[in-house]
Amino acid sequence: MSDLIVKLLAELSRESVPGRYIVALSGGLDSTVLLHALASLRDAGSLNADLAAVHINHQLSDMAMEWQAFCVDTCHQWQVPLTTLEVSVSANGSLEAAARAARFNAFRDLVQSGDSLLLAHHLDDQIETSLYRLLRGAGPHGLSGIPRVRGLGEATLWRPLLDVSSSELHTYAVAKRLKWIEDESNQDDRHDRNFLRQHVFPVLEARWPDYRASWQKSLNLMVESNGLQRDLADQDLISLISPRGGLFLIRLEQLNPARQRNAIRRWAKRLGLPTLGWRVTHQLVDEFLTASGTGSSFDLNDCLIFRHDGELFAVRKGFANAPDPTSFGATDRSVEMGPGNGRLFISPLSGDVISKRLQYFTVRYRTGGEALKLPGRPTKSLKDLLHEAGVPPWQRQLLPLIYAEKELIYVPGIGVAESHQAEPGDLGLYIQWQAPQQVITLEQPLEPRAE
Repeated sequence: MSDLIVKLLAELSRESVPGRYIVALSGGLDSTVLLHALASLRDAGSLNADLAAVHINHQLSDMAMEWQAFCVDTCHQWQVPLTTLEVSVSANGSLEAAARAARFNAFRDLVQSGDSLLLAHHLDDQIETSLYRLLRGAGPHGLSGIPRVRGLGEATLWRPLLDVSSSELHTYAVAKRLKWIEDESNQDDRHDRNFLRQHVFPVLEARWPDYRASWQKSLNLMVESNGLQRDLADQDLISLISPRGGLFLIRLEQLNPARQRNAIRRWAKRLGLPTLGWRVTHQLVDEFLTASGTGSSFDLNDCLIFRHDGELFAVRKGFANAPDPTSFGATDRSVEMGPGNGRLFISPLSGDVISKRLQYFTVRYRTGGEALKLPGRPTKSLKDLLHEAGVPPWQRQLLPLIYAEKELIYVPGIGVAESHQAEPGDLGLYIQWQAPQQVITLEQPLEPRAE
């Protein structure tokens, strides 16, 4: 039994047996070796699950269809069911990142609950990723390299060859007389990873032949360090997260800046937001949290961060431009406020409500300068009324304003204009806004870790 098969068996024993092992097969050396090794284990009766493969055709190379045909022939020869998927890669931004995004979207659509999708990344890929991220200023999370196992929808993504070097894979392929495809783009050293592969690592190996073993130790230590930071952040978040889903600012400020950044990065991760980089995290902690006043926001592209009422909130973005006015009548009982902005519910009620003498109303949104005279009170700007009522700043632009022709007469949660209030004892119209859920909260609550 080859050394590679022994290592692969040891890796497979770490995890529970899935419903299927699905190998992501590009046709290159690495994935071809992985598929052959698993097929050999299957044929020997040592693989306790079905084996399948998937080939993603990115349609970026003139050779793409030949690569796909090679994978079809290889899987037919080894009696492995193969799914081929063609994807479209966005031309915006990094081609490598766009191809990866398209590939992983295809993977998510393919896998089923209980599957394990196997990728053939190996030790040299791991070291290359670590150095590439170091050159880009990554922290412990990035420097710990490629994750061995992670979720992929209801399936698992698994890289079982991360302890195997590229030379071991090549030795196996030659010994088994395997055929594979050489991607011509791997020779283009204009790409950073190819430059490292062709010009940097050969120099390192000439000077330090055993650098892989030493680097692997450092990677393992970095994984431990990243895990400790994650555990510390989770412990801090237990006391930081409020019942409303925000972070208590007064408790956050009691932590030193490094722990604040650590907690906020982990909070964002637990909320499902993209990983916060060094610059963004420092701006949040060193500038945004220390700025005077409240109500301002910090734009994270995917959401906005607000300070409000002693807490820090992550909030989904509302509409960029106010929708067109919406009309409704006094006999309506509910009005849809458009995509993502809830609904108005209208009911007959007596008290501080709109007089029924009006039959038609219009919903508009804030443009600035609005004012309202509530019963028995002086006229005030809507801005001041919203602040006094504690309306969260992220709701203020979304708040439906009720007009009679050109006059603002009612603001849900604030009140009715004195000039349009129902007479004492008369039934009027009470309008309640069911606001959309904008605050992003944890799907599962944090619990104290058992000692």
